[in-house]
Amino acid sequence: MSDRPTVVLYDGICPACTQIAERLRRLDNNRGRLELVDLRQDNRHIRDHNLRPAEVRRVMHAITPDGTVHTAMDAVRVAMRAVGRGWLVAWTRLPLISRLCDRFYLWFAHNRLRFFGVQATQQ
Repeated sequence: MSDRPTVVLYDGICPACTQIAERLRRLDNNRGRLELVDLRQDNRHIRDHNLRPAEVRRVMHAITPDGTVHTAMDAVRVAMRAVGRGWLVAWTRLPLISRLCDRFYLWFAHNRLRFFGVQATQQ
């Protein structure tokens, strides 16, 4: 196991994304397995991994310690595995179900700001 954490990039103006990041932070429980990064506050990972900012704002991204970038539902699976809870989402990889879960994630991500609005910036 690597000493480096899995980096999770999330959209900090999205209340749902921020809430999910906070849940992941609690699951990590200060073990340092995840580095949760609000991409609106810190874009170094976008530059370092040659990512498109619009795509990173569209769906969650997770970067594993070996530098592999995972997106959308795969990013959720990677983050959950990193905190030792991969078994909770393992079923989303089953044949047929995986396609439904992946499509639902993309639909949800596309509509999240309409459902939850935009979080006011806190300074």
